[in-house]
Amino acid sequence: MRSEPEAPPDLAARPFDELVAELQRIVQALEAGNLPLEESIARYREALRLHAAAELRLREAELTISELGRGMGAAASEETAATDEG
Repeated sequence: MRSEPEAPPDLAARPFDELVAELQRIVQALEAGNLPLEESIARYREALRLHAAAELRLREAELTISELGRGMGAAASEETAATDEG
């Protein structure tokens, strides 16, 4: 069985909005095209880390929402069954 990847510890605690904002800043800096090559590469690597952490956070949120939806569906089914019996 494959385990879910984990965000690097330095990114795992950061709010999703911060990850996205930092990613946007890096993209803007790279698109401006005025960085030295070495710095561009370093920022690109950081952007990949941020993207992976944000994507993981989104997958976790989707899973939570799915689980909540299933829980709501089960609760509604139980309520319907109890109403039908009463």
